[in-house]
Amino acid sequence: MELSLDKYLERIGYTGSREINAENLFALQTAHLMHVPYENLDIYNGRPVSLEIPALYEKIVCRRRGGYCFELNGLFGWLLKELGYPVEEYFGRWLAGEPTPVPARRHRVLRVRLPEGDFLPDVGIGRRAPLTPLRHLFDQPQEREGVNYRLLRDPVQKVLVQQETPNGYENFFSFDEAPQQPVDFQYVNFYLGNHPDSIFRKVPMVHLPTAFGRNSISVQQNPESQRYFLQLSVDQPDGAPAIKTVIQDKMKFREALKTYFGIVLS
Repeated sequence: MELSLDKYLERIGYTGSREINAENLFALQTAHLMHVPYENLDIYNGRPVSLEIPALYEKIVCRRRGGYCFELNGLFGWLLKELGYPVEEYFGRWLAGEPTPVPARRHRVLRVRLPEGDFLPDVGIGRRAPLTPLRHLFDQPQEREGVNYRLLRDPVQKVLVQQETPNGYENFFSFDEAPQQPVDFQYVNFYLGNHPDSIFRKVPMVHLPTAFGRNSISVQQNPESQRYFLQLSVDQPDGAPAIKTVIQDKMKFREALKTYFGIVLS
């Protein structure tokens, strides 16, 4: 299979310059996030996930699917390298919403070093996250889409990324700066795809940023009956309340995937 940069850039709707600089890096991340959904449907449905670049290209570019962070940041990192960006990869710990302060590593982090500075491009976060890379700068608020983020040094977690909330800054994810190779992510990918405790095996997660906010399919709980259900949430223009719809069957689920995320399941 030919791995075409032109087809990859077409997949993410990017028509800008290929010059190596921060402005274009920002535009590439935004385009990727707006066109390639975060989704765990293969793992959730018991299908093995390959991190080999040809397999990721076939899934994301040819079949127009999405993926989770190991897939999305893995292929995006390849794209950046092919375009000429200097990329390092790190292991990260996902912290937002986790019950333990130092959970196991399960996030794939990219770092790009440019004359304008060092940046952390990330197209593999399912929840609301920056549409453009954070700078690798410490103790300085960085505003993205009206939300502040900051990087801190931490004696245990090394680099701590925090997101500002109504309750103050809260931990988002962390990483250490020991460079990793693609093979290093394989065993964690196998664990996340096969271990019964993996969150990716338990609930479907589908998210895609839009010009108005984002579209999401997530599991919700009825506070009265305590029963769980799937919900489609579609943000609206001008700050209007999101339209939320209960997904009642497989047909509606597939329709929502195609309409709001461009995903067609085989």
